[in-house]
Amino acid sequence: KTPDEVLEIIKTAFLPVPDRTETVPYTEAAGRVLAEDIRATEYVPAFNRSTVDGFAVKAKDTFGCSDSIPAILMNTKEILMGQAAGLVLTEGQCAPIPTGGEVPEGADAVQMVEFTEDYKDGTTGILKPVAPGHNIILKGDDVYPGKPVLTAGRKLTAQDVGALAAMGIMKVPVARRLKVAILSTGDELVPPEQTPGPGQIRDVNSSLLSALITQMGAVPVFYGIIPDQEELLSRHVEKAVQECDVILLSGGSSVGVKDPACRIIE
Repeated sequence: KTPDEVLEIIKTAFLPVPDRTETVPYTEAAGRVLAEDIRATEYVPAFNRSTVDGFAVKAKDTFGCSDSIPAILMNTKEILMGQAAGLVLTEGQCAPIPTGGEVPEGADAVQMVEFTEDYKDGTTGILKPVAPGHNIILKGDDVYPGKPVLTAGRKLTAQDVGALAAMGIMKVPVARRLKVAILSTGDELVPPEQTPGPGQIRDVNSSLLSALITQMGAVPVFYGIIPDQEELLSRHVEKAVQECDVILLSGGSSVGVKDPACRIIE
């Protein structure tokens, strides 16, 4: 059979895995599979923010200005980082503002400091006009309450964790990791740290499978190297069936007397 045909047989043979979820801190959510849709519960950003260092203005006050004919505006209170703007900008005024600062009510644009001139008399010259919304990120530009942000089934990335933090979501519903049993069988196998004797080989498959399982987001459970003894292997398989969601048997799958895996599965 082709690899695709074999995969189809495996898929149809699988029993449904019970729906199991758990809640983890957002700091531990990277690499986990989201179990439920996540919707925003607040605005991000939570206020109109300046994207540059400069002056908050009413855009119409700057229309038609230039280097030779600046718009001269009266300075108001400086807006400080991490604090509410605390003022209402009126016509003919401007307010110094840092990158990330809250744009005050009444302002609808921010001009970069590079396009201004301080006249040292309480006024500032705006040397280049701005349109409404210039250099401003509006409240809720990123997300707003009710907006779908992350969908169930998504494998969460580092960027997703950042988004969760931005929204203040501290607990995340994720799918519980599948436990995958690994059983290596064969009288010829020895652990990787052991030097093989005559007729022996190191057990490579269990290490490879364990790494692949971890890489795919599941939890590997190694049941050790099991000799070619049908009763012993059967006991280990029965134990693994009780404790794990998926069983991987490496070896013992031929039709020889010393290959009992197929008989045990049947």
